Amino acid sequence: MLGITCDTVYTLRDWAEHLGGLEFPLCSDFWPHGEVATAYGVLNAQIGRPERSIFILDREGIVRYVDVHTLREVPDPAEIEEELAKLA
Repeated sequence: MLGITCDTVYTLRDWAEHLGGLEFPLCSDFWPHGEVATAYGVLNAQIGRPERSIFILDREGIVRYVDVHTLREVPDPAEIEEELAKLA
């Protein structure tokens, strides 16, 4: 698992430290701004950041599940676990 955001590396480092550390890496999609988010079709160009989204890829790198939410919506952990179990 990894997190990708359009924030700078410095912002990501500070955020992770504020949370007491994370168990997964954070990647910056800051420059070229939103390149990864655009490639996955989730960059909201009006606000310059991606929608909250989850992509589950199989071992070959094929996208098997996509879940996209607005910033205020929260993904359903049970649904994500169910999708991950399908790949086990």
